[in-house]
Amino acid sequence: MLPVCPKCDVALFIVHLHEVEVDYCEQCRGIWLDAGELEALIENSDDPVLKLLEQPGVIPAGKKHLCPRCDARLTEIEVRTPDQPVLRLDRCPRNHGLWFDGDELPQLLARVPATPGAAKAIVFLREIFAAKPQTK
Repeated sequence: MLPVCPKCDVALFIVHLHEVEVDYCEQCRGIWLDAGELEALIENSDDPVLKLLEQPGVIPAGKKHLCPRCDARLTEIEVRTPDQPVLRLDRCPRNHGLWFDGDELPQLLARVPATPGAAKAIVFLREIFAAKPQTK
């Protein structure tokens, strides 16, 4: 079964990023990371920011984004760090993974500056997934 974008309902492309398979939507530039892949990407599973991702989520009103792995409605979690705006991320309630809209993954990785893996991943993501000009 091909994973499908929770927002656009189109097939996700698989991109290899630092030995991690990232599911990417070319249409909305969203990124799906399976459970454990974020930790592998930043090379540090003990970072306090990652602990914030374990908090209980709520199903937001109006949004019906589904997990690409199990089709459960994604819950929304709020990542609050000092001197940073609140970052709202979508997570599978069955812990299959996390969905990042547009530039949310680089925003999260920027909050984990202590690891060289996070810095490398931010540079790579910005190069590969840079915003494309809209054509209509």
